[in-house]
Amino acid sequence: MAYYTPEDNEEMTEEHQIEKGGICGQACLAVIERMPIKEVMHIWSELGLEWKGWSGWKQLKEYLEKRDYQVKLKRMKGLKIKDGNPFEDNKFYILRVQWYGDKEDDAFYGWGHWTEASAHTHFIVVENKKKFFCNDDGCWFSIDELDKYLKHYKGLVTSAMEVGRV
Repeated sequence: MAYYTPEDNEEMTEEHQIEKGGICGQACLAVIERMPIKEVMHIWSELGLEWKGWSGWKQLKEYLEKRDYQVKLKRMKGLKIKDGNPFEDNKFYILRVQWYGDKEDDAFYGWGHWTEASAHTHFIVVENKKKFFCNDDGCWFSIDELDKYLKHYKGLVTSAMEVGRV
C-alpha cells in the first residue's frame, strides 16, 4: 500500500512555520484527503473555518464533518504502542501530541485540562494502524516507532480523532 505524502508538504510547512503554530493539522487533512496542503487550505477558507496560524481540534473536526467524514474523539493520554496498538485497519487517526520538554510531570504547562492546552501541541496522522506521518519530518514512520518518536521529541499523545467515511 502506498502512503500519501502531500507534494507541497515541505514548502507549506516552511511557509507556515511560526512559534507555537503551523500547518500540522492541515497536513494531516491533506494525507486523509489525498490532496496538496494548498488545496486543503483553499477548502478550509471556503468553509469559513478560523485560522490563527494554527488549527485546533474544533476546526479539524468541523472540516472533516463538512467533508462527509465521521469523526470520533478519543482520549489516549500517555499512549504507548509497546502496550498494544489501539488503532483499527482502514481508518485514519489524527493524534494530538503535547510537547512537555523538560516538564514530563506537568505536560500541560499550567493548563487546567488537556482540552484547554493549545500551546506546545502538534498533530500527526496514523493510517491503517501501521504507519504515521509527521509533516515536520516530512515522512512516514512505522507505528512501532511512535514510542521512540515521542521520547525523542519529548511529547505524549493526549487524544486522538478517529476518522472514517460516512
